[in-house]
Amino acid sequence: MPPRCRRRTRILLAAAAFVVATAAGADALQPTGADALQPASPAAAAVAPAAQRPAGRHPTDADPFAPKTGPLPAGTAAGVGRAPSATPAAFRFSGGGYGHGVGMGQYGAYGMALRGRSAAAILGFYYGGAVPRSAGLPAAVRVGVLQAPRDPRTGGRLTQVLVRGLRLPGHRSNGSIAAGGVDKRHRHVAASLPGNVTYAVRPDRGGVSLFAGSKRVFGPTSAGTGVRLRFQQGMRQPALLALPQAGRTLRWGRLDVGLVREGGAFRLRAVAVMPFNAYLRGLGEMPSSWPLQALEAQAIAGRSYALATVRSHGQHRGAGRWDGCDCGVYASVRDQHWVGWAHEDGWLGGRWVAAVRLTGSRVVAWHGRLVQAFYSSSSGGHTAGATTWGGPRLPWLPARSDPDDRARGRNPNHRWVVVRSSATMSSALRGYGVGTVVRLRVRVADASGRARSVEVVGTRRHLVLPGGTVRRLLGLKSTKFRITAVGPG
Repeated sequence: MPPRCRRRTRILLAAAAFVVATAAGADALQPTGADALQPASPAAAAVAPAAQRPAGRHPTDADPFAPKTGPLPAGTAAGVGRAPSATPAAFRFSGGGYGHGVGMGQYGAYGMALRGRSAAAILGFYYGGAVPRSAGLPAAVRVGVLQAPRDPRTGGRLTQVLVRGLRLPGHRSNGSIAAGGVDKRHRHVAASLPGNVTYAVRPDRGGVSLFAGSKRVFGPTSAGTGVRLRFQQGMRQPALLALPQAGRTLRWGRLDVGLVREGGAFRLRAVAVMPFNAYLRGLGEMPSSWPLQALEAQAIAGRSYALATVRSHGQHRGAGRWDGCDCGVYASVRDQHWVGWAHEDGWLGGRWVAAVRLTGSRVVAWHGRLVQAFYSSSSGGHTAGATTWGGPRLPWLPARSDPDDRARGRNPNHRWVVVRSSATMSSALRGYGVGTVVRLRVRVADASGRARSVEVVGTRRHLVLPGGTVRRLLGLKSTKFRITAVGPG
């Protein structure tokens, strides 16, 4: 399955958000490594990036899809001017890439691996000459699997967490799990629960209880406290723990289900706690069938991203907010796409597990400092620099040509074309009060050819929208596109 485009288009809060320059961060790096940016691979020779074009220039000679920049035509500034009389039948978006394009392109890593390049060379290319280096890892990481604002099954608030113990293949397990917590008398209590039964963890009398159907089988816990579910350590036979709402199955660690208050109501959130590298085994970011060099690069980059995120935000992000995760990393593309047991148990999953093991504790390091390693599915032939998010230029996130993004013709998103009718465009932009859209063009693009802003001319209003907003409203694969009108309406 193709790599998910990670990631959540993030806003660079400041250069410090990328560089974890604490004493613990820098000193934890061992003398065998590199820096931390986004999923990458092990180490050896680092490849220095090719000469970059000056910021603000468009590589139109190398990229036929790079949009032109320039000022608004006379009389068409936002909110003023006269709309053209002819309305196009449609607008064609000719683009490339999938995702934000910052840092490593996964298809580009695939292409480099097909040419025999090492994981270290792949990382060095995408992260400005960074190299892999061993780092001190936390014993465990907290992974936010379910949050109070949304139950994936119902779309409403998370009012219960469903769990089911399953037999672990290769063991004599019957799938039994254990629940533990503090009761109303503040005593630590525990109960063993049979496997192959779906239990519901629900708020109950100020604490939480587990129910099998309508029968309470554990709880309620003390007011304001949750429950800890064990299925590995401390069990006579280890088991798997399925989370039907999240569509994930846990193999390692434990699950903590806690309470959080929204106004006068209690909601739930579920956090999987597991060894750091066990978390990496469950990343669903790259197909396990890809070359080992690409898998190692992905493992190193994923480890770097997670470690930098935990060092920057801690293991209890948003613990005091009802909509926070109380975690180190989210299980979604808000951080990294974590699928749990399904990846290591899936087709050729052992190859991915091997990549995680072979890379040990290595991360991406730039001049000895751990940095947050962003990555996405496809750069479209040119990566985006950090400035695409409005932040400062960062040497470990260069904007540069990425010829291996084609992956020898195996990347379906290197180039793409999407046509949206004028009616569809007008409907998508209805909330902006533009009326019928009669003209659309990229107003400003960055050095990689990605649209920073798009001019929209309608019968009622003219305005300029961020390229990312246009991408979201129209469901485009990236902001690397140019726009042409198609015929009269």
